[in-house]
Amino acid sequence: MSTTLNRSARPSTRTVVLLVIGVVTAVLYIAAGRMDNAYLLRMVTKPIPVLCLALWVSWLPRRGRYQMAVAVGLLLCALGDILLEAGDATFLFGLIAFLLGHVAYIFAFTRDSRRFFPLGAVLAFGYGVLIYAYLTTAGDLGAMAVPVLVYMLVICAMLWRASARVGVQEIVRTSALAGLAGALFFTASDSILSLRMFDTPIDLGGITVMLTYWIGQTLIAFSARDASATR
Repeated sequence: MSTTLNRSARPSTRTVVLLVIGVVTAVLYIAAGRMDNAYLLRMVTKPIPVLCLALWVSWLPRRGRYQMAVAVGLLLCALGDILLEAGDATFLFGLIAFLLGHVAYIFAFTRDSRRFFPLGAVLAFGYGVLIYAYLTTAGDLGAMAVPVLVYMLVICAMLWRASARVGVQEIVRTSALAGLAGALFFTASDSILSLRMFDTPIDLGGITVMLTYWIGQTLIAFSARDASATR
């Protein structure tokens, strides 16, 4: 019996292959950021780690609305990666792709919990208000003020709905905690990116943006493993 349990706990060959591809391309992308004339390498490698996560979720044995929504969210974020990396001309379209990705995650997080959880809403949107207020006073949003506000509201809603799953008896604890941790890391990544892009006095490294982003996406993808496939 213990042998059976050990075998079931081992990652599949498919999972290991996707993990290796994701890690290698993530390292290549970070390395390309320190090279001159490596635009093509950055464009090719940037979306691959998230695409690997989307494939992993789509191949889970338990596939339901939660898993499908997470996979769609990952694919939209991979598209956003490409559009943001392409340059200023496609930045707004990249923002829209990520916004739709967050909407997909909100849909996933509400598949197994309709709990209102007002404390989570206050904390999530309160944080969004603080970040946006800082961006408008210390930064230079310019014409992006309204799009950034809409994006901030959506990501705060995503964080709120992730927090509302924690403590619900019917939801596997590992799924709820992974979803919340992933939402927190994703929110942190977007916050750091905003501080960098809109000329605020706070200057954090670009590697921090990508590491928190990839960790967040990985945790959200992992939350789909134990999420209910029937609800």
